[in-house]
Amino acid sequence: MTKDRIELLIVDRDQIFRLGLVTALASYPDFYIIAQANNLSDALLKLDEGLQPDILVLELGLERLLGKKDVTWELCQKLRQKHGDLPILLLSSYLEPKILRTLKTLGVQGYCNKGTDIDTVARAIHRLAGGETYWQEIKLPADNFWLKKLSRLSRTGQREIKVTLEEINNQLKNNSLSILDRLFLSGRKRELLAADWLVNHLISEQISTSIVNQNQQFPGSPALVPKDTPNQSCLLSAYEVVTELEKEQSVNAQIFRRVFTAIELEATNRTNVTLEIDILQISKRKELLYLVLSRLYKLVQSLQKEPSRLSIEDNLHEIWQSASVDFFFGHYGGTIVITEEQFLEIIEQEAFIVQRNIFNQIYFASDLLAYLLEKKPLIVDFTSYRYDSPEAQDRAQTLIENLIILVANAILQVFLNNFYNLEIFKYNLYHPKYRSTREIARFRNDLSWRYRQEKYWDDPNNIFSSRYRLLILQQNGIQTFFVYASRTEELNQLRGLPWLATMIIEIRDAISPRLRALIASLGKGMVYLLTQVIGKGIGLIGKGIIQGIGSSLQDTNYGKKNQD
Repeated sequence: MTKDRIELLIVDRDQIFRLGLVTALASYPDFYIIAQANNLSDALLKLDEGLQPDILVLELGLERLLGKKDVTWELCQKLRQKHGDLPILLLSSYLEPKILRTLKTLGVQGYCNKGTDIDTVARAIHRLAGGETYWQEIKLPADNFWLKKLSRLSRTGQREIKVTLEEINNQLKNNSLSILDRLFLSGRKRELLAADWLVNHLISEQISTSIVNQNQQFPGSPALVPKDTPNQSCLLSAYEVVTELEKEQSVNAQIFRRVFTAIELEATNRTNVTLEIDILQISKRKELLYLVLSRLYKLVQSLQKEPSRLSIEDNLHEIWQSASVDFFFGHYGGTIVITEEQFLEIIEQEAFIVQRNIFNQIYFASDLLAYLLEKKPLIVDFTSYRYDSPEAQDRAQTLIENLIILVANAILQVFLNNFYNLEIFKYNLYHPKYRSTREIARFRNDLSWRYRQEKYWDDPNNIFSSRYRLLILQQNGIQTFFVYASRTEELNQLRGLPWLATMIIEIRDAISPRLRALIASLGKGMVYLLTQVIGKGIGLIGKGIIQGIGSSLQDTNYGKKNQD
């Protein structure tokens, strides 16, 4: 392989580990991550669609621990049959020698323990890129009675966890399940997945205590990302916030927990409006909403400890900027040469457009922060409700959901204006139907038309109707919600085409009642004419025809009788 760079396809179901691996490999100038996948099935699909990596880096630990060996071997065989020339580097926890021998027969060219250091992984990749093989040798410690006992107990517990998870997944498929039951089952599922992950990692770390490779010993490391790697803490921010919220019992914590649950239940766009986040896969859409919500929660916490003099716009800008950096550098995979400073310059260039198209629709932001920080009442349907009232909490949840959806849209607008054609985003972030350049261009055109429609028609219509349009998260997805309030000042400030739109609406509203009355009168007249005049006339004519036919038949029968 004589190329200047080595193009990699990373396959790992553990998103946090995969993201850490991608970030670590990005520090090597000759590595280029062109795509990522959650499992081998997705990787096969990408390869069948034309993706051509130089090396496939594959993690098999989760499939092995979940007892899906047969599926894994079958997929490996398919991979060898269809893409026999593609070198495969296997990353996994400790694998038994017979499993490694089987993998060799299936055409896997390299293996590294998942706990090894990143330099060893890089060395293995370079070996495979040069047409060689690379197999780490595993040296197990002396047998330990208690370790064996713990391993046997863990296998029993893992089987119970697996059975319970299957039962919960089957129950969650029931569409008639109540919201309360669905929330309870979702929480129980998270607990079981966390327990399963913890047991797996504890046991695997105990088993793989020493690694020997080519007469040199490399100490195992639980993470492939150095401690000072940027954005590592950001990858876990949403999980940290969820853990923190579970411990708190404040009104703010309850509201944020409800929003987290709403994101988990559904994030599909059910409105008739094209949103920027529609281009994302559902899982990535939820990930982005989690990230923005975490940033908002941390902002509220920091302002409670140390009040700031920044404006509401500056606070929103801070959330948008920091979440944009985290989401971009968490997924771009080092595929382009760009620093954080350069990316921030791009964000600043987009600030005016984002403010005009999106941030101007984040309504009641100052009221929301005053409610969360100072426990001030909220106005709901022209009535003031105290901080801890159910009405105020429901309205605060609605405002938070609208805020995070619009900030997420603003983040995607930066991507779509500057990095929309990046291949790694197409495969790892975008919905499959938006992977072609043509479909992306069509999507961007739809957004452009939406901005014009909102500016010249929807916004003036909402101002004239004294209402605000919000985007909220419901059980069946993202929905439109209207909040009614006085907008007289904004109405007086309208000029040009937006003002003309309100005049058209007013004329339509003034004419439509009379027009409807006229149409109703004409309709009644037509109904009377058709039923009472024309209908009866046709009826009399038909009656006469039938009577004539009857008389003729009667005369014919009478004549026959006389002849007889």
